[in-house]
Amino acid sequence: MDSKADVKRRLILDTAKEVTLENGFSELTLDAVAKKADISKGGLLYHFPNKESLIKGLAKYIFEEFYLNFVKYAKNDSNEIGKWSRALIEASKFDLEHYGELNAGILATSFLEPEIAKNISAGYKTILKKLEDDGINPVTATIIRLALDGLYYSQTSNVAPLEKERVNEVIQQLLEMSKIEG
Repeated sequence: MDSKADVKRRLILDTAKEVTLENGFSELTLDAVAKKADISKGGLLYHFPNKESLIKGLAKYIFEEFYLNFVKYAKNDSNEIGKWSRALIEASKFDLEHYGELNAGILATSFLEPEIAKNISAGYKTILKKLEDDGINPVTATIIRLALDGLYYSQTSNVAPLEKERVNEVIQQLLEMSKIEG
């Protein structure tokens, strides 16, 4: 069972996520989060003493949610061969569709905060380790990973982003690739 502090911390992080998704990363302030969460600013400051700590906490929280989603997709896949690759594809698709603005802000922040980049990288390496022994050709698994990295880059950085229909076509092609045994 979660402690009161854990529940409050999750409320703050969920609210920070909402503020960012509704108003953009530039509008993420401690005051905005406290007001929307209906808690005192002092209560927020107890958990996150400044905006930097809130952003770090949010980056970690977002990646933890991504990882839980990744594991959920894998558990629901009855075909063992390629299931971790398909889980990464599905979790990435969901993440890009629902948290694009948030991902862009966290990505930008990670360039300025080495600790955030280090945490994200360590978590991603855990995911990639599962892909290594996925039962499909390791080069195919790497191509899937790199294609997803490219989608993230183009969509979150707004560098020649693909139309939604083309993104869906790419996702479908990657899913097909994940069904080919190594």
